[in-house]
Amino acid sequence: MDKALAEHIMPRQAEFVASGIWDDERFGLSVAERAAANPNNEAVVDRKGKRRITYGELDVLSNQAANMLIDAGVEPGDVVAVQLPNCIEAAVLGVAISKVGAIINPMMTLYREKELKHMLGTTQAKVIFTPDFYRKCSHRDLLARVTGELDHELKTIVIDVPENDADGPSEWLDSLSQWSDTPVAVERSAADVSVVLFTSGTEKAPKAVMHTEQTLNSNIRAGWKGFELGDDEVCWMPSPVGHSTGYAWGIRVALQNGAKLILQDRWTPEEGVATVERERPTYTLSATIFLTDMLSIAEQRAVDLSSLRVFGCGGAPVPAEVVNAAADNGINVLRLYGQTETEIATMNTPSCSLDKLINTDGAALEGFKIDIRNEAGESLPAGTEGELCVTGPGVSVGYFQLPEQTLSKFRNGWVYTGDIAVMDEDGYITIVGRKSEIIIRGGLNITPREVEEAIIPIKGVSAVAIVGLPHNRLGEQCCACIIPEEGVEITLDNICDELRSRGVSAYKLPERLEIFEEFPMTASGKVQRHNLAKILKAKDSQA
Repeated sequence: MDKALAEHIMPRQAEFVASGIWDDERFGLSVAERAAANPNNEAVVDRKGKRRITYGELDVLSNQAANMLIDAGVEPGDVVAVQLPNCIEAAVLGVAISKVGAIINPMMTLYREKELKHMLGTTQAKVIFTPDFYRKCSHRDLLARVTGELDHELKTIVIDVPENDADGPSEWLDSLSQWSDTPVAVERSAADVSVVLFTSGTEKAPKAVMHTEQTLNSNIRAGWKGFELGDDEVCWMPSPVGHSTGYAWGIRVALQNGAKLILQDRWTPEEGVATVERERPTYTLSATIFLTDMLSIAEQRAVDLSSLRVFGCGGAPVPAEVVNAAADNGINVLRLYGQTETEIATMNTPSCSLDKLINTDGAALEGFKIDIRNEAGESLPAGTEGELCVTGPGVSVGYFQLPEQTLSKFRNGWVYTGDIAVMDEDGYITIVGRKSEIIIRGGLNITPREVEEAIIPIKGVSAVAIVGLPHNRLGEQCCACIIPEEGVEITLDNICDELRSRGVSAYKLPERLEIFEEFPMTASGKVQRHNLAKILKAKDSQA
């Protein structure tokens, strides 16, 4: 990265190094140290508890995978994409990629042609690991189509990820025995980019956020301390490890701290409860929907969720009744705020007062500073709404190959988050809105503009606007507001069928259709989505 740009993003680099907040720790080597100290401790559990590996086994498997990567031509600084579900194989690769000094790019399995072509083309990934057939999708065929459209050579390695509860290793894990388990420790600075995570984005295309070992590790250490976690923790991750939350606050946070990691692949409330009762996890950071789903079961029958001392929630509102219901079940719900660009920036801790836990998204994470600013970039007094700005050692080092967007988002060491918040007299913030118009459905972000641009070419559509509407379980749902051409009948099924044929991911499909004759517009001719939402909410309240 250009030195001037780096200084613009992170002018406090020398301070972080001198204070020890930034050090030379690397993920792969940390896991090797944990394995040397406690080789028989369980490291990763998946498939409803039927597969388990120890830290010693994880170290050996990741060494073999690291040697396989080297044989595949992966060099320090190369990007390796991992598009796998929540499974032991994903954890092994996360450690192995670190050991060879490559850059990991976790990807969600629900990505299809559009997302994959953009992401793989942006990073110029050298290798991608993908399932064979998973959730009714032939990823082998999908990648064959995508690689044919890329302008660089990409090696695809297919991993057999069975969609059942079979125990025992996969064929791919078995195949690693043909490579040496000699430890691999490629020289690479902790200041170099080691992780690329794509945003769901406020722009047309997701942006590649770059983190170093220094930024990510410092954030994870501060988060672990803030959650008041210690030895012998059991971390449960039901969110996708192909996303920032699942990768950083599942795989990384658990294995760097020598904790046991429980990976749940498909989410069902019943299996979530069964996992908690069987494995007794003490911590998770996940979408609010997972918590509310389990609490719904707890209302219907006696369950024991009390081991789950810490449930970190971010990205969606957490009603007071959810916090109280969770407390009745022994769960400490800790609201927090973060972005891919910052990871966790503010959080509540178990020691916070009930008022803070219920009404705020926490105070600045250790090492961070936060500020509420107006459009001119001026600090606002407590109690005043404005844009949340954050700075600290866990802030990423910008967007890959997007200097202009980097300069816009990262200003003199501060990240302008695009989210509207208010800060109280104690320094605790509460998110009250979003400058962007992202729809958060079940913890996943949907960019209205992307869906709109996929709908507008559909025959019979004159105009379209996508808005987010409240949903009891998912938080928000995607509603397509459409002005049809005269005499044309448009149905939700038709729209969704067309979007599927265009490769739009299932979670982005509209779940509601509303027909309009005209849209509320600004004086400059822009659709007022917030007024569309008000119209629909008023309609629902009268129904």
